[in-house]
Amino acid sequence: MFFHMVKKEILMIWRRPRELVVLLLMPFILITILGSALGAIMDGGEDSSSLQAKLLVLLKDDSVKAQQEKISEINSSSLSLEEKQLKIATVSSIDPVAAFINELQENKELKKIVTVTITDKEAKKGEYSGILTIPSGFTEQFYYKLLDGKEMTAAWSFKEEDSTSLSATVLKDILESYQQELSYAKTAADLNVDFTQESQGNKPIFGSMESITKKKEVDAFAYYAIGMCAMFVFYVASTVAGFAFQQKEDYMYQRILLANVSPYTFFLGIFVSAFILSFIQLHLLFGLSAVIYGVVFSSFIQYFLVTILLNILAASFAVFAAAVAFRTDSRSVPTLFTNLLIPILAFIGGSYFDLSAIGGFMEKLGEYSPVGATITAYIKVYQGYNILEITGQIEAILLFSGALLLGAFALLMRKRGAIV
Repeated sequence: MFFHMVKKEILMIWRRPRELVVLLLMPFILITILGSALGAIMDGGEDSSSLQAKLLVLLKDDSVKAQQEKISEINSSSLSLEEKQLKIATVSSIDPVAAFINELQENKELKKIVTVTITDKEAKKGEYSGILTIPSGFTEQFYYKLLDGKEMTAAWSFKEEDSTSLSATVLKDILESYQQELSYAKTAADLNVDFTQESQGNKPIFGSMESITKKKEVDAFAYYAIGMCAMFVFYVASTVAGFAFQQKEDYMYQRILLANVSPYTFFLGIFVSAFILSFIQLHLLFGLSAVIYGVVFSSFIQYFLVTILLNILAASFAVFAAAVAFRTDSRSVPTLFTNLLIPILAFIGGSYFDLSAIGGFMEKLGEYSPVGATITAYIKVYQGYNILEITGQIEAILLFSGALLLGAFALLMRKRGAIV
């Protein structure tokens, strides 16, 4: 009987080719229009080369001297020979200041957008996008922190000329990326990981700014393919919910109950049919985007996981919308969801434009909204992030799905455990 419930729901949409075409092909038309129209803006076009962040590094620390002094201190200590060798290898392989400056000066991608000036003299205000101060004694304290766990009082300080400018944002992203690298180094030292060049395959530990230069760039077609898919999957859900309420108006639902079919089976059929239809929609849209616009995800497994979670979210949304319609006995509920709620969710989530350009509260709100969490997860998978870096978005999607299902159950329940 459950199979027939699912089949019934799918056939109701299948017999309405107009709605089916809109649900499946309209998103792709929007991807084409938005990707073409806004591609030059999002990708930077010819103006991308005009971005030139000017960074002044006020270097007051002598890292080479600090490294030599630390090695001498280790040699003169009472540690065993093995411990000395391990600590010396760690110190020799990590020079935080030199590694950072070398990255800025040698990385081809960073050299295109960042001009670095290194000096020990103060500069006039307005000459640079940002000023990074590396205080005296930083490297010495870094080694004490790294090897002995002592607290640091010397810390890098960064001041931007205009905190809202793109140049300042780029510089802050670079510094945050390098700070994360240093944190990894500290963790590795705590775990006694060998830092010698041989153990690293002759590759420097701080050889690249991965989050800045190695992640796949998200162009306009990729962004809007993800954004439109994350939005239109909810239109599938509201459409399924509308057809479900139509069955109540046509007394089909009542006949199903008279046939001794559990209401739970009916609503489970709504859930599964919405899941299947949204699954087909997403794979069709992403498939067309991959073939025509080259939108290919870095990991199929992670893409498939996020897609399944989005299907669950859409199916939960369909059940919730149907439950609200059944409880209020109003056909206008699915229409209200379609015309008002979904566009609001899409706006907050960033389907229409990249919220990271705004930043602040709107960016955080969008990242953990139903649509925004999905978009963020897809973008991270597209760029090649691992599964651990999208756990926050996965949890948000599961949380919203669970909340929608619990809300639907509460709406459907009447006194004494009966269902509407």
